[in-house]
Amino acid sequence: MLHLPTVMSISLLLNVLIGGFFFTVYKHKKQPSYLYLGGSCMVFVAAQILACLRIVLDSPFITHYLADMCIIISPILALIGLQKITSLTKNTNRHFLSLVIASAIVLLPIYAITAGQLVTSLVIATLFIYGAYLVHKMKCVAPMQQKILFGCFICHCLIMYIQVFMLAAPLVSNSVTDYSLWLQVILVSHIILATATALVLPFLLFVNIEENLQRLVNHDVLTRLLNRRGFFMQGEKLLKQGVAYQQSFSVVMIDIDYFKNVNDKYGHSTGDTAIKWIAQHIMAQLNDNDIAARIGGEEFALLLPDQSLNQAQVTAQTLCDAIRGHSLRFKGNTIDLSVSVGISSSYDANVSIKTLLDQADKRLYIAKAKGRDQVVICDQQNDTIANSVI
Repeated sequence: MLHLPTVMSISLLLNVLIGGFFFTVYKHKKQPSYLYLGGSCMVFVAAQILACLRIVLDSPFITHYLADMCIIISPILALIGLQKITSLTKNTNRHFLSLVIASAIVLLPIYAITAGQLVTSLVIATLFIYGAYLVHKMKCVAPMQQKILFGCFICHCLIMYIQVFMLAAPLVSNSVTDYSLWLQVILVSHIILATATALVLPFLLFVNIEENLQRLVNHDVLTRLLNRRGFFMQGEKLLKQGVAYQQSFSVVMIDIDYFKNVNDKYGHSTGDTAIKWIAQHIMAQLNDNDIAARIGGEEFALLLPDQSLNQAQVTAQTLCDAIRGHSLRFKGNTIDLSVSVGISSSYDANVSIKTLLDQADKRLYIAKAKGRDQVVICDQQNDTIANSVI
């Protein structure tokens, strides 16, 4: 069996380092999640220290009651930090505060007996069930670490329920089974799992934050489509994949017709709503592998992998018809909108996204010159087509 003082010493050191790390990051980032996670580590350290004082201090209120309260508060702080990362639930802080107050009141008369430890174990088991739910629901780009953290919470919950069974058995029956050795194993497991959780959390947190930052950098805030930067980044990846599989690929440029008139007549808030409305129609026409972006004020671009020029024309024409066939209703106004579209397509591995986008942009302006609300797939009105880009 593992040497308990050694396990506790290592756990204390790691939790102090991880907690200090979270506090340092919070000092620079000022994000509350770091503060709560750092606090969770430090409160767990306090719980261990208070429990260890039982060897030299004959004061159950300090070594049992305060230690148990710290053991309850530590996962609560971690869960609040997780909630702020996942944004799955809100306004639960009052529920957590009520749980702390209720636990403090219930434990006060029983902290020195087995019933106190039993209540503490039940509360912790419930908290870890909720923690497992949060981890399971969170959107994460590191699935392996997410599964490890989920496993830590589930295992923690199970050993707490096992501890409840062992503590309750002598109270509800005449059983004389000695569970002291198993309870010591559970204590070591509790310390190890809590420390493992503290080790996995920073990695999961930073991966998610990095992903969120990348999303902010590469996405348009208004429509939640990719922005110009994101379009080129994702587009080049898809272009390489398409070339590897010898697929055709088409680029579509879309511009809202007479958009300035919408802003001038109805105001910019209506103009923003019109842009979002068009974006929704665009997304309704796309497949899972297609890419859509807002690359300018009222300009959109699409990358359609494995679609030929004629196939892309059908997709674009369906979009035009859908927009023309519906009216935007906003603030009591009914606004009829239309779009002009230019398309380019290629099989050539040496053609870049920029080249395709420029070609589609030229055809977009031809569509505008020809009267708007139409799709153009050729460079001239007499249907001449370029060499490698068609």
